[in-house]
Amino acid sequence: MTAGSAIRRTISGALAGLLYGCVLAFLAIAAAGAGHGTFIPLYVSSAPLGVLYLVAKAGGEAAFLAILFGGALVWAVPGYLVALAGRAAIAAAGLLVVHYLSAVALVVGAGESLRGIAGEIPDFFKIWAPVYLIGQVVLWWQISRRSRVRPTV
Repeated sequence: MTAGSAIRRTISGALAGLLYGCVLAFLAIAAAGAGHGTFIPLYVSSAPLGVLYLVAKAGGEAAFLAILFGGALVWAVPGYLVALAGRAAIAAAGLLVVHYLSAVALVVGAGESLRGIAGEIPDFFKIWAPVYLIGQVVLWWQISRRSRVRPTV
């Protein structure tokens, strides 16, 4: 493998993570439904940045924008690390575990309900959840594949 192909692979991994984060952010905003839905997808998609929103709920517009746009960048990092081989893929696995733990803490700490104001689960939540889960399966599959490969330096 040449250095050029390794660079292209890492850039494409970061871009794939960024795209995944953007799709999750869009679906999370749609699931929130202008405050009539649930914020759980937004907290989970942007964990651990959602802590900013919980801390600054009173003047939360800046914090809301930070987790909205920062969440996509959060996913670019594991995408970049997964594209690398060896220990970087293992570091991506560690970051994903931190993400899961912070997402659970955010959802429990926020006390949000899965149901919106109308008492039903928002339709976009039903779209967000499979996209999130499929993305996680793909990430873990790539991590397991890449962690076995030894990097060539």
